[in-house]
Order: sequence, then C-alpha cells, then structure tokens
Amino acid sequence: MRLVYTDDGSISAYNDAYNDYYHDKKGALIESIYKHIIPAFSIINKPYIRILDICFGLGYNSLLSLAFAKKNGIRLDIYSVEIDLPLLRALYDFPYPKIISNYLEIDRIFDCINNDKIFVDSNISLNVFRGDAINFINTMDSSFFDIVYQDAFSPSKNQLLWNENHFLSLYRILQNRSIITTYSSAKKVRDIARFCGFSVFDMKFNKFKNGTLFTKGIDNINNLDSVQFSYVKL
Repeated sequence: MRLVYTDDGSISAYNDAYNDYYHDKKGALIESIYKHIIPAFSIINKPYIRILDICFGLGYNSLLSLAFAKKNGIRLDIYSVEIDLPLLRALYDFPYPKIISNYLEIDRIFDCINNDKIFVDSNISLNVFRGDAINFINTMDSSFFDIVYQDAFSPSKNQLLWNENHFLSLYRILQNRSIITTYSSAKKVRDIARFCGFSVFDMKFNKFKNGTLFTKGIDNINNLDSVQFSYVKL
C-alpha cells in the first residue's frame, strides 16, 4: 500500500493489485463526505439504519458513518467486506483525519475487526467480513439494508462488482425506500442499474466528477433530476 496525499489534506493510497487509487486525488475525506455520508444520511433519515459498505478499503466511509451516527444518536449497523486481509492489519497505523479520530477509538475498532470481526459500541456496530463481496451479498436476507456504499474499484478494474448480476443482487437485499451511493457516473453503470429497477439521479459536488444515486422506491429527490448537497459538519 503506497500512501497518497490528496488536495484536501487527507491521505489515501494506491492499490498495486488493482492498479487504482482508493479515492479521487482532489480529496479522500471530502469525496467520502459528499458522495456517500451526506447523501446517505440526508435521504435515509431514520432512527435505525443498516449500511452495506462495498468494499471496506481504507475505511473512510464506514468510519465517518460511525462517527456521524454516534454524534447524532442514530442506531447504526454497518456490514462491510474486504478481501485484502493484510490491508486490514496495516490500517492500525493509517493517518486518519481528526474528524474521525475525535469521535472514535480507532485502535479499538481495528482490534475488534481484526480479531473478532465485529466492533460494537452502544448504538453503533461495524461488521467486516473477510472474502469475496459477491459471495457475502448472496448470503444476506432480502430487504435487509437501507443504504449501500457502492465504492468498489472502478468498473474497468473490477467488472464483477458493477455488472447486471451485482445490481440485481443489491436490489434484492435493499429495503423499499433505500439508496445506493457511488462515485461512478459511467453511462453503462447507470443503464444497468436502471434496467435492474433503480431510479437514477446525477450527483454533483463542486470540482469533483459527478457521482450517482440509485434509489429503490424513491422516485423523486426534491423533484429534481440531479441533486447537490450542502456541507453538514459531523
């Protein structure tokens, strides 16, 4: 894992196996907040939420979600999958932004997910399963999740997590009135998701490339074909 400094001051990394970056080099922290955390918790406003984070990677999406839920009194269960076991062990020393470490005991979280696979703290939990994301999704009950963070490596690098079978599986495990957030704006991905039954919304933020929201049972977001979220502090 080679660390990469991004423009917002946060640190990401480069994955040699997939020949791809974990985040947009304009900002790892900002990308996670604006393309996943804000849309997820803005649209799915419930006292109890279940999230599937595909894949855990450097942990920004899951950790920021735990921090947000802890601060705002939301009961949150996160399920994630990671095939790279050495990566999970290496994250003990990862230089996370203070916006994460101010709310969470990072070492305790990684002790738990490396040894017990699950971290639990009052109203929040994080389950990280080792192995293949497709196999894990196939074991999940129908209508289980409220939110999916579709944050796998790009479609050109990891096609199995962007194809029709994958989105049909996601549709099955999502509840009615649920969303998928993703950084991808590829037409092929949007067309596949639409074919599988999702509504598709363009997601814009400042200097970043557009992302996408896929919704199940939500036909309008502010009656717009595109959405833009303002910043909400953790």
